[in-house]
Amino acid sequence: MKGDEDIKRTIVNFAGEKLLCKDFPSTEKSIRTLSDVERMACISVRIPLEFSSTNLGSREMEKTLVEKHLRVCLRVDPGFETAVTIAPSEPLLAEASCLIMSHPTFDLPRCLLTQLEHQGLDKGNRGELIAMALCLLARDAAAKRLDDRVIPVSDFIQELVASSDQILDSKPVRARTSDEAKKTFKDTFCDSNIFFNHFVKFRDRGVINRKYLWRLIARGAAGLCADFQFGIDIVIPFLFWDRCLRRINVSAIFIQCKNDATFQSTPCGYLYDMMNPYHLQFFDEDETDPLPVIRMVFALASPDADVVVLKCPEKTQPPRGAAFKADFQADKYTSFDVWCAKASHETFLPVKEDDIFHKLLLRFRIFPNVYDEKRTEGLGNATRSMNPGTAVHPAHFCTYAPNG
Repeated sequence: MKGDEDIKRTIVNFAGEKLLCKDFPSTEKSIRTLSDVERMACISVRIPLEFSSTNLGSREMEKTLVEKHLRVCLRVDPGFETAVTIAPSEPLLAEASCLIMSHPTFDLPRCLLTQLEHQGLDKGNRGELIAMALCLLARDAAAKRLDDRVIPVSDFIQELVASSDQILDSKPVRARTSDEAKKTFKDTFCDSNIFFNHFVKFRDRGVINRKYLWRLIARGAAGLCADFQFGIDIVIPFLFWDRCLRRINVSAIFIQCKNDATFQSTPCGYLYDMMNPYHLQFFDEDETDPLPVIRMVFALASPDADVVVLKCPEKTQPPRGAAFKADFQADKYTSFDVWCAKASHETFLPVKEDDIFHKLLLRFRIFPNVYDEKRTEGLGNATRSMNPGTAVHPAHFCTYAPNG
């Protein structure tokens, strides 16, 4: 058994050497001295970072990643002005990157913040990169604690959410059968397991179907949804009954991200309606025995930190005296819904420094950062006045007629 682990470690180290184009870093000094490009290589095989190169520096980094760090070039435009490149799903490379990131000197949030300073890196617009980073950090912590790459769903939630006990002890907000309505989260998913060490970017909404997602599990991958995907940003498939890999055994964690301060600590029910697994086509329309699912909203820009587990709404209409009162009303599927407010250590266990995540969120909101980074408030307001009528700050309307 020990020999098998040594062989696996040797293979992963070899993959890491190919990824970094150098000896595998195993000491604190060697990891601390990784260059920006080498750190980007490690991050991009686990998080699907994309370039929209607009300057020479970002184009050079992208070219170097292709030339030396196994990034794949799909297309080069005429004149070699722009290129389309990706870091494809490679489980061994992701595992090698995971080993490097597991060292305390590799701080993923700080590294992301540094990389996002570079112009030309596509940041997304809802904080999806932050959500993926949180999920990977939780996955890595659970895998390290359990010494196993296959992680029980409950352990993943424990490492992801700060106050996880209320989730584990909760009952579903909606249930398909009375038996499922009585079971807690912990009991419902007691035999469920997650296996992923990286994310891939979907290009087709149709991939969010168990027909395809069970194959994603085989690669150790979770998914960042396609651009303009309705109602969902991240899907993490898992095996529900046991560790047997087959389509009918697949359920999922659906995550919707919000980097908008209007979404605060009070849950918005309609966001969960947008994550209906039938509307997403996760379940086929003729599915008669759907597995329970987990739906989460990350309200990352909320000013207040909180974790709210949605509960089954109580009946508001009192029954007539002689009428039969049903104890249970069946839904089409069973779901546990969780609202996570603010990218804070009070909400997410992987967050160690709130300030780093606050700065990361600002990197996704370009225009507020443009104004707020000015040296003085007066200079910031002068900058706002040059962009009139586009936001509610008074400086955007200072050249307009007074209110009346």
